[in-house]
Amino acid sequence: MQRLFWRLFAAFWTATVVVLLAFAWISTSRFENERIPGLEITRLQAKMDDLLGRTARELRHDGEADARVWLRNTPDVSAISVYVFSADGVELLDRAASTPVREAAAAILAQAAASDPPRRGVQADGERLRARAVRTRDGKSYAIVAALEGNFLTRLLLRRPGTFWTHLGIAMIVSALFAALLAWYVSAPLTRIRVSTRRFAEGDLDARVGRLRFGRSAEVAALAAEFDGMAERIKALVDSHRLLVRDVSHELRSPLARMRVALELARDGDAAQVDAALDRIEHESDRLETMLSQALELSRLQTATSAARDEVALDALLEDVITNADYEGAPRGRKVVLAECERLSLTASYAALHSAFENVIRNALAYTADGSTVSVRLHRDNDGDAVLRVRDHGPGVPEAELARIFEPFYRVDSARTRSSGGTGLGLAIARSAIERHGGHILARNADGGGLEILIRLPLERDRATAPRARTGT
Repeated sequence: MQRLFWRLFAAFWTATVVVLLAFAWISTSRFENERIPGLEITRLQAKMDDLLGRTARELRHDGEADARVWLRNTPDVSAISVYVFSADGVELLDRAASTPVREAAAAILAQAAASDPPRRGVQADGERLRARAVRTRDGKSYAIVAALEGNFLTRLLLRRPGTFWTHLGIAMIVSALFAALLAWYVSAPLTRIRVSTRRFAEGDLDARVGRLRFGRSAEVAALAAEFDGMAERIKALVDSHRLLVRDVSHELRSPLARMRVALELARDGDAAQVDAALDRIEHESDRLETMLSQALELSRLQTATSAARDEVALDALLEDVITNADYEGAPRGRKVVLAECERLSLTASYAALHSAFENVIRNALAYTADGSTVSVRLHRDNDGDAVLRVRDHGPGVPEAELARIFEPFYRVDSARTRSSGGTGLGLAIARSAIERHGGHILARNADGGGLEILIRLPLERDRATAPRARTGT
C-alpha cells in the first residue's frame, strides 16, 4: 500500500505543480496582451513606457555614470531589456543587442538629429519594442530602447530566482505537504481495509475494519461497512455450516448404529427376524435419505445469494400444501383447515415458500392430537404484511425453549421427540426460507393448549386484493 501512497502523492502534487505553472503562464500572457482601458496600450507597453521614462530621467538629471548604475540594477520584469545608445551607436553597458534593437536605436537617433533644432521627444512605438530619443543638459543625444526579447517560454523562465521562482518553490513545498496529507487521507483507510481483508482471507473470521479514525469519507466508510457486513455474513454461514456438519454427523450415528444391529440380526436370525431387520434397515435408510435431503436444502437456503423472482399467490400455494397435509393426516383423524384466507401475492421464490409452509404445517400435523384440527389463517395486517398463523392442538413447548425449536436438530424432549419420525430440520428450513425473503417467524403457546407458528412476510402494497373467506379444504 506504500506504492498507492506514493502514486497518489505524485498525482496530487503533479496536478498542483501543473496548476501553478499554468497560472504563471496565464498571468504572463495576460500581462503581455491585456490592454489598459482608456489608454489603448497593453500592460506590457505601459511597463516599457515607465522604464523608458525612468531611464530618461536618470540620463537628464544624473548623467551617464548614474544611468549605468540604474541600468545594472533595473529589475527584470517579464524579460524586458532596456538599452541606452549614444549618438555614435555605442551601448552604454557595452551589451550585445539584437539587430531590431540596434536598428530602432539608429532610426530614432537619425530622426532626432534631422530635426532643426534637434528634437528630444522623438519616440517609436511597437507591440514588443519601444524607443525614445533623449537629449541631456550638456547637449548629448541618446536612444533608449525597451524590448521584450525571446519566445514566450523563455520569457516565462527568465524570472529572477529571488522573486518568481522563490515564490513558486514555496508554493510547491506547501503543495507537496498538502498532497502528502491528502494521499495519506485516502490510502490510510484503504490500507486498513486491505489488512483486514488479508487477515480474513488467511482464516481470521473475526477480522473487521471497525471504526475509521482517519480518512472517514462517506465512500470509504461505506466500503468499510460493506466489508464488515460481508465478513459477518460469511462468518455466520461458516459457523452455521460447521454446526450443521457436526449435528448431521451426530444425527447419523443413531440410524447407522440401528442398521448395524439389524444387519447382525439378519445374519443370525430366522426368516421372521430377517424380514423385521430388513424393514428396520429400509426405515432407517429412508430416514437417512430424508435427513440428508433436508440438510442439503437448509444449506442451499443459507448460502443462496438472492431469492427467485416468481409471482407467488400465497392463497393458491397454501391450498396445495394443505390438500396434501390433510390427506396424510386422515388415517389418524387429523385434519388441516384453512380457516381464513385473503388473496395475497408477492414476488418471491415459489419453491422456498412452499418448502417453508409445508414444513410448518407438517410439523403441526405431526404433533397435534389424534382427532384434532390444525388451523391455518392467512391475512394482511395493518402494516401491509402477509401474516400466516398455523395452530395445532398438541402438547406445546416450554416457554424457555420456544426460540430454539427453529435451530437445526433441536427437539424438546417432553413434547417434540424423535418418536415423531422428524429429522429436526423442518422448522430450521422454514426459518431460513422466510428470513431469506425479509420475513420473520416465531412460535408461541396458544391459549387453550397447542403451539402456534406465526409467519410474517413483507408484501408489495398493490398486490393485495379483497379478502376471501374459507371454512375448510
